[in-house]
Formats: sequence, C-alpha cells, structure tokens
Amino acid sequence: MRFSLKRPLALDERLIPLEIRGRPLMQFGIRRLLIVVAIVAVVCTIYVAAINYFYADRHHAKSVLGEVKGIGSIKLLSHIDIVEEVNGSSFSVEGQPGSVIAVGGLRTYKDDGSFTVSKIGKWRFRVLGQRHLGNFLENTGVPVESNYLSDHLELGSTSPYKDLIPFEVNTLQDVVDHYAELVDLLESWPRKAIPGSVTLQDGTTQFFYVMEDAE
Repeated sequence: MRFSLKRPLALDERLIPLEIRGRPLMQFGIRRLLIVVAIVAVVCTIYVAAINYFYADRHHAKSVLGEVKGIGSIKLLSHIDIVEEVNGSSFSVEGQPGSVIAVGGLRTYKDDGSFTVSKIGKWRFRVLGQRHLGNFLENTGVPVESNYLSDHLELGSTSPYKDLIPFEVNTLQDVVDHYAELVDLLESWPRKAIPGSVTLQDGTTQFFYVMEDAE
C-alpha cells in the first residue's frame, strides 16, 4: 500500500474579491454607507430649499402677521402660479366680536411699510381712476393712461388717505389698535353716489367710496 503526500492547493489571488484583498470588508461597507448618506443629505437639502422657495410668500405673510398683536382666526388667500402667491389675508381682532380686517398681499410690507385693506368690519372699499399702468402706444411709445377699479385702499406712512384719518394707520398694528374707531369713522366716508377723491403721488386723482357688506 502506497501513500503519497500532495501539496495543498494554492489559492489563486486573482480569484479573491477585491474587498478582501488588502481592503477590509467592513471598511469598504462603511465607505459606501457614507456615500449613500451624503447623497441623501444633498437630495433632502435640495427638496427643503425647493419647498421653502415654493411657499416663500406664505412664510413671509405668516411672519408679518405673527408680529401683529391682538389678532386671531388668520386666513390666507393664495393661488398657484409656478409658486404659491398669497394675494391677501384676513383676521379678527381680539375683544371685538364679529370683527374682521382683510388686507392685500404683504410682499413689500417689511420693505416700505405700505399695505392695502379691502375690508374693515362691515365696510368694504372701492377705488377708481385713470393713470399710467405701464401701457404704451405701439407706434410712438407714448404712455397711455388706463381706467382702473380696485377694492383695496392703500394705507401706510405714505398713504394718500392719511390726512382723512385723525389717527395714525401707518402699520397693521395701528389698524388693529384703532379697529373700533375706524369702523365708526368709515360711517361718514363717501358712498358710491358721490365718491370722495385724493391726489396720488403721480398727480392723478383717485376716487373712492365705502360700501356695507349688504350693499
């Protein structure tokens, strides 16, 4: 009976996975995990930035109204045009049952302090006139004045209506603080049959009147 000793088979290094040859498997797995985490973080950052951009107008309106004291029941009016645009908002005044103040968009409120109101209590506004609204004659380029009609009255520190109000209404807070006085004051403002008028900064005349909800 013969016995023979054979050499053990040698492993061909070419058949050993790269993860094992000179690179611990765990180290390779952690590196891949870090790459995945980084990609997820970038995607989340882009997503959050996109959401913030889309709702920027809403966030701005909420920020402005959040600084006004003594209001509640805040409602935002918006529409979608590529991004969400907040056209107006309404809110009640604490301690004034049935109260409501409706304002226009607040995009420029923090910049120049101007804002518009469409309703205070039972009173709604109408303003109308004729002025240059950005239209020009095609052949000559001469600016053309156009008729306009709006349901928003401009208030703020530069408002053409400030001389008609015997107290300051330079800010939203002023309107809230003088809510009851404004409701009483508007009782004496012009009606549709005989509108009042003010002169705007561009020298044009703007007519205005108030209407009750039932009108």
